[in-house]
Amino acid sequence: MKRPSRLALLSTAGVATLGIGSAFAAVLWLQGRLIYPLEKIRGLAPNPAADHLERVTLKTRDGLALAVRYKPPDDPDGRVVVLFHGNGEDLSQRVHIAHDLIAAGYGVLLAEYRGYGGNAGKPREAGLYADGRAAIEFALRQTPRLVLHGYSLGSGVAVQLATEFAIEALVLEAPFTSIADVAVTRFPRLPVRWLVRDRYDNFRKIGAVRAPVLIYGGDADSVIPPQQFAQLHSAVRAPRRLAVVGGADHVDVWTKGGAGHVLRFLGEIDMRAQPA
Repeated sequence: MKRPSRLALLSTAGVATLGIGSAFAAVLWLQGRLIYPLEKIRGLAPNPAADHLERVTLKTRDGLALAVRYKPPDDPDGRVVVLFHGNGEDLSQRVHIAHDLIAAGYGVLLAEYRGYGGNAGKPREAGLYADGRAAIEFALRQTPRLVLHGYSLGSGVAVQLATEFAIEALVLEAPFTSIADVAVTRFPRLPVRWLVRDRYDNFRKIGAVRAPVLIYGGDADSVIPPQQFAQLHSAVRAPRRLAVVGGADHVDVWTKGGAGHVLRFLGEIDMRAQPA
């Protein structure tokens, strides 16, 4: 059998290298769209129920104006829950949670991100942290009693801010250990762990949170592997609780039982906070 020529071998190696390089470039290009799928968001019909909450415009430290929604608690000394939504929705898609919390007497701030909900700017990890800080700084001007609730991508924002601000509780719905860990499950044959720019490393950060933490998610989650809920829970050093909701996927945890876990958790914190 005739051996392939040196030129043919080099050509084959070049094609393989080009293919791998193209795959890496595609991952780098796609990760912005995978983490922040703004094309999908722009075609999403806002939930008009969000308009029942007051529209407030916040100013971030880097000069962006963000439109959010706010409802104060029934009790002037009551808690405000700041809701950070996921990557494939705007704040209005969290309004069913907001109304359940309002019915229970809590105040609610539906936070929003740059590039989402008609806001200016391009989303990125540092930018979303800046947006979250603006939301919390506004909420702290209303009350010192805050709870942060982060869903999916919003868990990354909530964990970061829970390490920066004094809060009374942290609630994470369908959270991940890190974006890099999620990416590995999507692209197992590529070194995506080294390519991911926006990492949202919850596992590394959550040990610094001092407030009680509730982590809840569905055992049928097809987006975030449910074992990441337990892994993240294991890294919490504060009082912690893990609730896995049977039959719930990534998008329906609240309605399939998560609401009960969250309201019980907050109610127990309320009881502990009452003077003896």
